[in-house]
Amino acid sequence: MRQAARNGSVGSNIVSTVDSPWRERLLTLHTQVHNMVTKAGCASAGTKNAKGDHVKLFDLTANDTALAVLRKFQLPLVVDSEESGRQEIGSGVPRHRLVLDPVDGSDNWARGLPLSALSCAVLPVDAPLHPDWVEAALVGPLDEDTPLIALKGSGAWRGNDRLETSKLRNITEATISVELNHHSPSPSLARLMAAARGVRCYGCASRALSLVAAGATDAHVDVRNRLTAESYLAATRLVIEAGGWVVGLDGASLAVAESLTNRVSLVAASSRELCDEIVEVLHYGEH
Repeated sequence: MRQAARNGSVGSNIVSTVDSPWRERLLTLHTQVHNMVTKAGCASAGTKNAKGDHVKLFDLTANDTALAVLRKFQLPLVVDSEESGRQEIGSGVPRHRLVLDPVDGSDNWARGLPLSALSCAVLPVDAPLHPDWVEAALVGPLDEDTPLIALKGSGAWRGNDRLETSKLRNITEATISVELNHHSPSPSLARLMAAARGVRCYGCASRALSLVAAGATDAHVDVRNRLTAESYLAATRLVIEAGGWVVGLDGASLAVAESLTNRVSLVAASSRELCDEIVEVLHYGEH
């Protein structure tokens, strides 16, 4: 049987350098972006973002608000945003890099579907783009006042409530989510969906992964090789801090992204046993 690699395999000896103020900083970031986005329009902004996607007015509002909040922290930071690319803010030598998606799930938000989020991962400035190196993480549902925050080694939280995965071990009892945008289910994915107790599709990676961290679903699977770091880095840290597992489709440690244009597939699950079984089902019959 294929087995999932241990979480932390890339950075297992890394000690977090994030100080406690990051929790308050991320709370402030979510509050300000949430307040502004709910007032912004859904019309097209007539431009494309750093990845070439069409941008709506609320995308620009969220990005501009996030950058303004980060500047008020008066810290030297490198910010990689889906909307505006890379920029340095503050004066001095940056210690941290923020990977930001101001509105993950833009299409959902534009249609009034409550499945979108502000996603922000904090890493050492020269660290690889991998969840093992994420020192602080925010997934802030844009339709909710209280975000989900993780600090490396200190757990994942929604307000004062600590997040824990469901710890479910068997696919036949699991409710899983999959991503199907721009993708027809392969025989292996169809086999997995048939094996699960229930299947959901959300159209927002950060929300889908955070639901695993919160124990609302038992796993999230994306086999499309389309995920980019700004949509999964923060949320996968949440899953890990909540006791879950995150791997590539081969069961090994998730690939390191070289930039925000690199694309990956992943499996995130509530337990190692469930993660192993999902990988096994996806590869059933292969030699």
